[in-house]
Amino acid sequence: MRKFTPAILTLLIFLLAQGIGSLLLFGTGMLISPEFNTALRAYFSGEAPSLPLLELLPVSLFSISLMATNILAILACCLLLHNIRFVTAPDIRAINWRTGAIAVAAGILGAISISIMTETVELPDIMKQMSLEMSHDFWGMLALVIIGPITEELLFREAIEGEMLRRGANPWTAIIVSALAFSIVHLNLAQGLYALPLAIIFGIIYYKTGNIVLTSILHIINNGIAAIQLYTFGTDIEDISYADWFGGKTQAYTAMLITGILCLTLTKIFWDKYQPPKETKKHEPLAENAKNPC
Repeated sequence: MRKFTPAILTLLIFLLAQGIGSLLLFGTGMLISPEFNTALRAYFSGEAPSLPLLELLPVSLFSISLMATNILAILACCLLLHNIRFVTAPDIRAINWRTGAIAVAAGILGAISISIMTETVELPDIMKQMSLEMSHDFWGMLALVIIGPITEELLFREAIEGEMLRRGANPWTAIIVSALAFSIVHLNLAQGLYALPLAIIFGIIYYKTGNIVLTSILHIINNGIAAIQLYTFGTDIEDISYADWFGGKTQAYTAMLITGILCLTLTKIFWDKYQPPKETKKHEPLAENAKNPC
């Protein structure tokens, strides 16, 4: 059970930070927007069936609250749980970039294959609206493309998978648990199904490298491409399918199969060939009562 404690505590802290962030967002909204105050009262009294959040609050405020929530969770994990190592988690010097490039290529190909595979699973309307609005706002893009990916890698790869590995957990157990946690916190089927296999790839990369550098790069690329598509196509993106892009369903599924096979092949090569450029103890088990420095 001790090996699973990091995942449980990190998730609890993340959810608590989400709750605190929501309270701060709602409190700020009530102060700056009388219309939001009125709509919130109507929603909680049952007079209104829904709360049009982004119609009543600036998208920049919503985006800043998302970033603050993740940062709050990271600080709590670092100061209370001591399961984030700020010294080694972003260690660029510990990356073998030649072999690491194989992992980046595998991740990109995997994202393409998974995107085609999960295309028919509809994103909830509120998530569509939220993502679209954020893609047209500076703070929204910062949250989607930079801060979100990096903080999520610190939480789900470093704080959960990394700490489980340092406590002697089986590598595949740590990888799967962190991937499941990452999938679940998206709180919707479409993003959860997409996130799970991608997070497994990220977990493999983290296990082999011992830090979040390559996984953060891949996460940023993935979110950046999605944000650019939203910014470019807007609401029309719902009418564009991979069958349209590839010239038919058969071609799209063929592309899914090819990119999936290439992803698995490159991931296997990375797993077998990757060696850090210098001797490092990536996942040294914790001594009894020892604490990881932040």
